[in-house]
Amino acid sequence: MVFQYDYSLVNLLALVVGLAFLFNGYVIVRSERESLELFVMSLLIGAGLIVVALIPNVFQLVANVLGLELKARAILVISNLTLFVAVTYLLNRIGHMYDRLSRLNEELSLLRSELEEQRIDFEDRQDD
Repeated sequence: MVFQYDYSLVNLLALVVGLAFLFNGYVIVRSERESLELFVMSLLIGAGLIVVALIPNVFQLVANVLGLELKARAILVISNLTLFVAVTYLLNRIGHMYDRLSRLNEELSLLRSELEEQRIDFEDRQDD
């Protein structure tokens, strides 16, 4: 039966981790230090974990919808898809961070060069 509830320590752990993801999303939005995409990803993962924690047999329903015979296969499919989306997003963010770091290094090098030129000009004026 799909809606038979049998809670365990794993359900409690999933609930705590789901709430942690939701809290992390709230902190991100509150501090305004990150993007909306990261908040949405935290919200979806946290809500998904909470649903799984409160309705343990939800994957049986997912298995029936996907035409899979075992609940374990549904768990594997959903978790792999979730990890694929999360890893793709994080790799994309890492690429953007490398680009920003490269631009910052270039700008810093230009500023150092200008500062060195101004220092040399200043020393030349003092010598005259």
